[in-house]
Amino acid sequence: MPAPLPIEPGPIDPTRPATGQRLLTALRTGAVTVPRAGLVLDRLTVSALGSGESYAAWLVVDGTHSLVFRLPRRPPEEMPTPMADEFDAARFVPAEVGSRAVAMDAGGDNALGCPYLVSTFVPGSVLAASDWDERLLCDHARQLARLHRPGFALAGPLGAAGAVIDIVGEFDQGLQWWRTSHPEVTDDDEVAALARDIRARLVAATPDFEGIRYSFIHGDLVATNVVVDASRTPRYIDWEWARIGDVAQDLAYIGGEVTGGPWYARMSGATVTEFLTAYCAARAAQSDGQVEPLDRLRRRRDAWELVERFLSSLHFSRQARVVAEPGQYADAVRELRTTLRARLDA
Repeated sequence: MPAPLPIEPGPIDPTRPATGQRLLTALRTGAVTVPRAGLVLDRLTVSALGSGESYAAWLVVDGTHSLVFRLPRRPPEEMPTPMADEFDAARFVPAEVGSRAVAMDAGGDNALGCPYLVSTFVPGSVLAASDWDERLLCDHARQLARLHRPGFALAGPLGAAGAVIDIVGEFDQGLQWWRTSHPEVTDDDEVAALARDIRARLVAATPDFEGIRYSFIHGDLVATNVVVDASRTPRYIDWEWARIGDVAQDLAYIGGEVTGGPWYARMSGATVTEFLTAYCAARAAQSDGQVEPLDRLRRRRDAWELVERFLSSLHFSRQARVVAEPGQYADAVRELRTTLRARLDA
């Protein structure tokens, strides 16, 4: 084995190639270890796997084992959820459904100079939104049924006191955060009109949220958080928004009639019905057999679609103002607003 390079002191940029070398050196020298991973140190390779808004991911392989190191791109106080929440979520994730966290260092006092989360590796690719056909969507529905099998009486973050979901309250809270933190993206007549009309739809949907069964959910299952392998099996990554919540939220995020950017598959109303039918059939086949009426599930899915797409449009509007190449985000905002308005006027 060649002599490892020394580990340079100081903070790192988790997206730069030098970070991969630093991680490789830390693993080979034992400065960073993964309990029970059994890595063969002299065979290790490290390669960049991808980078999102919260984390940069590095793939560690020794020829037999594969692990993913996720390094935060923001200070802890700016992360949307604590890293510990994603680590705790691993116990709810079936191995065949997605990646699972196996180790964590939530501090920065280590050889990498930053916190990190280690998870299992899920082989495959993130597909373009246009590549999601009806067969793949139905396979996704069946995977969601496996994920949603555990039942809970109340919703909320893992390990926290639970409560019933107030869909209008969730929308109001999210909109208020944007109005307070980034008023530049909400101070717009079109945004105000969309918010008013969406809220009215949510008020009308409130009865469908009463007395529902909650489950463990991913919480951010847009198309870019689903990896599809060679056998066309969808599996899930990036669990930072995992919580106990409404299964209809996970069902809403993959796509629908409200779309914009690479995050959402375009689905006709008929395709959404087929997707939900596959989900309900998979739930009915499970041992507990708890299935709610499809029309009630559809109304909640539609409500979550409005909430998520609208609040995401505010996030993308903000990104279009701060990133070096805003084109993707600006285009997404235009399409989301157009399809939101068409959905509300239908």
